[in-house]
Amino acid sequence: MNRYISVILFSIITLFTIIPSSFAQDKCELTINSSLDPLTKILNANQYDKLASILAQIEQSCGTIELVQRIKIVHLIIAKQSSGNAIERYLDNGFDEQLLNRFADAAREDFAYQYESNKQQYNYVPLRHPIDQLIKTRAKALLQSQSYTLSDAEIDILNLFSNEELLRNQASSVKQTVPEKQEHAVKEELEETLALADYYSKSKIGFLPYIGVYGPLGGKNTTFGPNLSVGFTIMSSLQKSFIFEGGFKVRINSNDKNFDYNYYDQSESVNSNFGLFFGGAVGYKIYDNTKYIVIPKLNIGIDMVDTGISEDIYTDGYYDGYGDYISGGNSTKLHTVNTMHLGLSMAGMRQIKGKNYIGIEAGYHYTPYQWDHNLLSNIYNHYGSIELFFRF
Repeated sequence: MNRYISVILFSIITLFTIIPSSFAQDKCELTINSSLDPLTKILNANQYDKLASILAQIEQSCGTIELVQRIKIVHLIIAKQSSGNAIERYLDNGFDEQLLNRFADAAREDFAYQYESNKQQYNYVPLRHPIDQLIKTRAKALLQSQSYTLSDAEIDILNLFSNEELLRNQASSVKQTVPEKQEHAVKEELEETLALADYYSKSKIGFLPYIGVYGPLGGKNTTFGPNLSVGFTIMSSLQKSFIFEGGFKVRINSNDKNFDYNYYDQSESVNSNFGLFFGGAVGYKIYDNTKYIVIPKLNIGIDMVDTGISEDIYTDGYYDGYGDYISGGNSTKLHTVNTMHLGLSMAGMRQIKGKNYIGIEAGYHYTPYQWDHNLLSNIYNHYGSIELFFRF
């Protein structure tokens, strides 16, 4: 049993060494998500005096990113302030190439897939977001304005921001790339089709193997101690807010005590080798940013506890109502303690790739074993569990 617990603890520790490295990314994503709408409104209303606090908040969460530097440069040029140092930093960070790639990816038909596949690459700013168009409009207006005397560096950077740089690059490379495009067109189309099919397969059902520890919460001298639990369930699509799950879980009772069971009006001291749960769960996603999903669940099902007692039953043959003879035979009857199983749990999942996730689920379980009239001993009813699972 100690070996099982060690394996599970190692798995849990491994998972949580992965999660902290992504906390900074998650903080950045949340900040960007909450800042894009205010930034868009400010730029649309030309209220540049309100930019500083929002841009500072983004930099605090995300560090130096392309969008913030792009907005700062446009603001400096509009305010007729020195923009040379800001432009130099922008180019030194390679943000010009990053922006060209962004424009190119935004022009693709599968731009949504491109963004969802690697949000971090785009600094969590969705492709084709209105803020890009607003900055393009401001850059074009500055290039055409007679009120500004622009330096060569400012003209070049504004051409980039207005997307003119990308258009020129595309025009100059047409003759060079046409043969190559013709050669690889079929291959690229096939690769994109397969990639899109893999992305949209996230809408399909998931299969979840579980492994964990199941044991009593509180109580003294309980019949069942902490035991290994394994299981397998099928989960509905993650695209919906409500999640449905059904399957079974098996508890290996290697750390338990004897209890009394009524076997044909005789009290038998028995020991359980395993326990079974058959049922399902209804959950609701309270947090979902694709990379991380949190789902509280309500679990309900049937709980069965093995008693170790079985008997062979022989059934005589007989004639049915149509005169046909039905042969008899032998069967084995297992005697189990049967009851209802209710539970509340909280599952947290981290995306590995596509629809594949790794997660941890902690739960409370209520099993009123005294409902079974053949149970003579008083078995504790309140249990807890911690499980590691994979969704694929």
